[in-house]
Amino acid sequence: MDILELFASGTVILIGTLLIAAPLIVYRALFDTARHWQAYGAGRAGIVELCGFLIGICFILTTPLPGGGLNADLLFGVGSPWDLDPPAFEALVLDTLAEAPDRLAAWLAERDDRLNLTLVVGFAFALLAGRGAWGFHRTYWRVALLTLAMDLTLAALASVATLYAMLLGLWLLNRLNFWALAVAVLVMQEYRYNTLGLFQKQRHFRAPKSMLPLGAPVSGETGSSRRKRVRAEGSGRATGRKFGV
Repeated sequence: MDILELFASGTVILIGTLLIAAPLIVYRALFDTARHWQAYGAGRAGIVELCGFLIGICFILTTPLPGGGLNADLLFGVGSPWDLDPPAFEALVLDTLAEAPDRLAAWLAERDDRLNLTLVVGFAFALLAGRGAWGFHRTYWRVALLTLAMDLTLAALASVATLYAMLLGLWLLNRLNFWALAVAVLVMQEYRYNTLGLFQKQRHFRAPKSMLPLGAPVSGETGSSRRKRVRAEGSGRATGRKFGV
């Protein structure tokens, strides 16, 4: 293999990876946009995402998997139902996403005798309806309509993204096999450092003042915004304590 063939194969792999992750990246970008919209806010976006996640879980529970089950042979075996090339996986995803609402509706109408999924879906829609009604009560009706449209859009995208993430994860387990562990490490690193912005920014650990080295700036305890520096000059104030050592 010469350098041109290596570059071409690497380009194809990179483009394929970006296309596979594109739905999740687009969803995260829209969610972050809604969080920073002043009329919407992070709290409302989180509630709507929870509703979409609950509906997506119901989609997963009512979606039949290829092969009719899930075990090591069906998942990792060569020639198994999950041993799909990218075009076949794309067709599987499109068919599954298109039929998921009808499957869920049929399950709720005919097979949910204990009302387990009915309660989950009802809770999600009730939460969306209550949040939308509260928006009409608190803001101008045009802004309330826009926020309600954002609610429905984000909830639908969250439910679809949940189902797609499940299908993508199972397919990648078959395609990558042992190398799925490397992908899991990359996802964990993205969760920690948020390089691509796929996860919400995590709160950084802040060490207590007693663990700070001498000379490090520390915040004042009087409630003001001014800062003071601990000095090491041999006096009683050198260690930042009331009395010397």
